[in-house]
Amino acid sequence: MTPTTRLLLATALGALNLSLAACVSAQDAVPTEAAAPAGRTADRLPPKPVFEELLGAFDVPGMALATLTGCEPDGVTAVGSANLQTSEPVTANTAFEAASLTKPLFAYLVLQLADEGVIDLDQPLPPFPAPRVEDREAFAKVTPRMILTHRTGMPNWAGDSQDEDRTDAISFESEPGEAYSYSGEAFEILRAYVEAKSGRTFQELFEDRLGAAMPNSSVDGTLRGQATSSRGYVSASDGSSSRSLYLTPHRTGAAWGLVTTAGDYARFLDEVCRGEGLSEAMQADMLRPQAPLPQGMMPGPASYGLGWVMLQLGPDEIAMHTGNNDEYRSLAAFLPATGEGYVILTNGRNGEDMISAIMEQAQP
Repeated sequence: MTPTTRLLLATALGALNLSLAACVSAQDAVPTEAAAPAGRTADRLPPKPVFEELLGAFDVPGMALATLTGCEPDGVTAVGSANLQTSEPVTANTAFEAASLTKPLFAYLVLQLADEGVIDLDQPLPPFPAPRVEDREAFAKVTPRMILTHRTGMPNWAGDSQDEDRTDAISFESEPGEAYSYSGEAFEILRAYVEAKSGRTFQELFEDRLGAAMPNSSVDGTLRGQATSSRGYVSASDGSSSRSLYLTPHRTGAAWGLVTTAGDYARFLDEVCRGEGLSEAMQADMLRPQAPLPQGMMPGPASYGLGWVMLQLGPDEIAMHTGNNDEYRSLAAFLPATGEGYVILTNGRNGEDMISAIMEQAQP
């Protein structure tokens, strides 16, 4: 296992709050010096039967894993079932709910608009319709940068995140800018603000700026391109414990609404890794640690950049994010210094545990 693969393994396990007993030790995970990956990342993955065994062991129907080498996607591994009722297998075209992997994608669009002068990351949001926010004085201090680094003081959700007409009041749990507070609600407020400033919906911005790289993806609850639907499962051994892919047309979802394939998200990571569509200064700002996470959340010092968690392990830094829509679990991670990365999408509630095992099985 290469040092970079070990770093990604440590990141995945730490981010998912899994037992470190299942992975290499922290001492082993930190190389004495940075090393570029040898060969393709895809070539260091275990053979397909290993993934099939993991699906059974972790009671997960299916998964798709895409890898990157030097920022470029270098393969997709598809294993298991997309739909247990129909026996449809997972393929490279199978669509999954990306859940919170939507957040760094939305953040990327926001940073492009900031580069273009459409919005100012450090200017407080001006008064605009946000009727669910109770404390207007606190709200007047919130900036886009606070939202992208999860420092608004707002809760993750107030009410059902997929109920677009909910009226639950959004309160502040801490003063804006002072403490880490992971918030999907704040991302949805920023979405509404960005749409008002740009005159474009989230889906329109996505199609304009990332549609070519992600032809099989959408953020409005539709299937695009060659994407085929999957089902999400509580348990692979109970076919009735499932639900359909969330394809209800929606106008929100900047925090959770991306439907995508592993290959599409890997192409998005390619753009992020290369800074496509961003100034050099904005790309650096995106990956700059800015908001420290509480100690113990990660296996090393970690902070939010703009949309990404930045984990420091020894001399190396990893950009990553996870996703959890209950029956759909996911991970995306890459090393900016080398361009080695992984995207893992699963359609089982136990996907978190399986992701850790997949990363541990990576071959030299």
